[in-house]
Amino acid sequence: MNHLPSLSSLASQMRGNRMKQAIDIEDLLVWAYRDMQAEQLWDDDTSSRLGIASGWGAIASVGAYGAVVQSSSYIPEPGDRDDAALVHRTVLGLDDAFLVKGQGGLSVYDRGLLAEAGCTLVERSGERPLMIQPDGVAVPLERVVISVYLVLHARVASRPDCYADVARRRGRPTKDGEVAEGLTYDEMIHARAVYAVWHAALGILAGDLAGRLARWEPTAPKANEAPWLQPRRRVLEVVSGDNSEAPKPLKRRRNIPC
Repeated sequence: MNHLPSLSSLASQMRGNRMKQAIDIEDLLVWAYRDMQAEQLWDDDTSSRLGIASGWGAIASVGAYGAVVQSSSYIPEPGDRDDAALVHRTVLGLDDAFLVKGQGGLSVYDRGLLAEAGCTLVERSGERPLMIQPDGVAVPLERVVISVYLVLHARVASRPDCYADVARRRGRPTKDGEVAEGLTYDEMIHARAVYAVWHAALGILAGDLAGRLARWEPTAPKANEAPWLQPRRRVLEVVSGDNSEAPKPLKRRRNIPC
């Protein structure tokens, strides 16, 4: 004999299967840090167990970046605190990226890509990290703490400046190497490398959070992965044939198109 479920069990099941709301991963971070101030929900015991206290230390000192924290009138719903705390823990769990300058401009590495290239990463407290190449040559790297950029820009709903409207100057450079007033080519390439790391981190984060939040279902970033490649009035830049906005693992982002 078949038994129909009780109304109470049906109601419980419906609550458990409540449809999650799709949200762009960038918007999710804005919600977590601007509206929910997720970093204040952090549990120090959890930090030490996950071994990512160093990432939190970097974010704790973001006052040096001149960030302005905006207040929000958002009213949390049940479960929002847990979701925001999980977002924050996942952000702090992201690995750093490393930039190295070569003849072709800046290249981006993560630990996996360095290992695949047969290189050894040397990290010492208070010193720049080094990439020891297979031939023994040591190359200094610049560390990009991804979590810091994600938190800083989410707090104020902004994106890293990549000088999308600046084209590479053709012909002779100015005596100061400027490509625009007060902007050198090296500065522009560095800013674009940071933007590329930030965008790649969004895609990684969306994948890491998939299916884990109670209310939200993060989607791949809608932000353009290389907005400086978009045609503007005249074609001043080489436009990449693959301009997909789908998230790509950081390992596949080695050279920064510019």
